[in-house]
Amino acid sequence: MDIKYVAAEIGEEISWNIKIVGLKDLILNSIEYKKDPEFVQEHLRNVVSERKLQETEKDKKEKEHELEIRKLEAVKELELTRIQFQNKSESFSSNSTADLNNSKRKFTLPRLKLRQFGDNIKDWLPFWSQFEQIHKDEDIAPEDKFRYLVQATVSSSRAREIVGSFPPTGAICQRAIESSQSCFGREDILVEMYVREFLKLILSVQTKEKLSLTSLYDKLESHLRALETLGVTTDKCASILYPMVESCFAADFFKGLELK
Repeated sequence: MDIKYVAAEIGEEISWNIKIVGLKDLILNSIEYKKDPEFVQEHLRNVVSERKLQETEKDKKEKEHELEIRKLEAVKELELTRIQFQNKSESFSSNSTADLNNSKRKFTLPRLKLRQFGDNIKDWLPFWSQFEQIHKDEDIAPEDKFRYLVQATVSSSRAREIVGSFPPTGAICQRAIESSQSCFGREDILVEMYVREFLKLILSVQTKEKLSLTSLYDKLESHLRALETLGVTTDKCASILYPMVESCFAADFFKGLELK
């Protein structure tokens, strides 16, 4: 209390149960007040001013502390909201992916018939382009791959004999495939075979066998694509392939082009 503090400062004894009115009377009747009332009043004003300043500073600190607490609570709330939103987004993404995968699994395609391979090397590339997907599929058990391999070979053919020479177990499936590839799928053998097909086509044209341009084009394109699959491309082997292709056309064909 300011008045009580002033009374103590001017040397007056204060009872513990004194009231404000008593304090005022005590100050007004004090020797200090009677000697210099202005000094006592100034002292009182200074005490009051200092007290107000302290209270103002205290209120300021309390408000700053309260504001800091609110900021921390706001940051925590924002972080909690962000985490909840992130969890919901991840959950939604996972569910969407799972739903998409499930929808893919539930989508039923027509059953494909396995292309069979027997003894003709010309059938190897079409056969292997289909069976290779089964061979590389990690979701198919090796035992099932072996059964598919047996089904994909023509009965009583050399290919069936090679596959049938291995015990029907999943562990041996890879060896059966490698053995079939070494017999029928070697690139050097396949390249030789398609080059021979080219030569046969050249001979058929030179012996005046009638072939329509459409049929000739289809056969040439088929052979070139097969050779390209085996690494024999036109940019690497142009000096060999171009003369062979030209030989498949009659001389009159090129004369007609020159006239045009």
